[in-house]
Amino acid sequence: MNTMHDTKHIRRIISSSFKKTMDIGKKLAAELKPGDIIYLYGELGSGKTVFVKGLCIGLGVEEEVTSSSFVIATDYKGRLPVAHIDLYRLEAEALDMLPLEEYIVDKGITVIEWADRLNTKPTAGIHVKIVIDKRNRRELTVEDIRD
Repeated sequence: MNTMHDTKHIRRIISSSFKKTMDIGKKLAAELKPGDIIYLYGELGSGKTVFVKGLCIGLGVEEEVTSSSFVIATDYKGRLPVAHIDLYRLEAEALDMLPLEEYIVDKGITVIEWADRLNTKPTAGIHVKIVIDKRNRRELTVEDIRD
C-alpha cells in the first residue's frame, strides 16, 4: 500500500479471503492519524466488519471486535482509541436526530459502517467501498480525501 497523504488518492485492492480483507485493514491502520474518519460502504455480508477487525488489530486493539449492528457505537482501546459506529438498524428519521458528532473521536479513529445511510454525503475522510464480484472476491476501493 502506498502512503495516503495526497489530497485525493484512490486504490483498488482485490481480496480473495477473510484473512486478506483483515490484512488490508491492518495495513491501512498503519497510515492513520488521530482524528481520521473512515466511511465504510458495502452490502450486507461484504466484509465491512472483517475489515474493521483488521483495522483494530493494526491499531493495537486486543479485545474482540464484533459487528455493532445491535448497538449504535462500540469503543475500543488501542494505540489510538477507536469508535466503531454502525448505522444499519437506524431508520432515516433516527439518522436525522443522531448527534453523530458526539461519537467522533478527535484523538482517535472513527469508523462508520453503512455510511451510505447518512443523510448528507461526507466529504473529508477515508472512504472504503467493498463490492462482491462474480467470483465471490471482494474489491475494496479506498479513496483518501483527507485535508
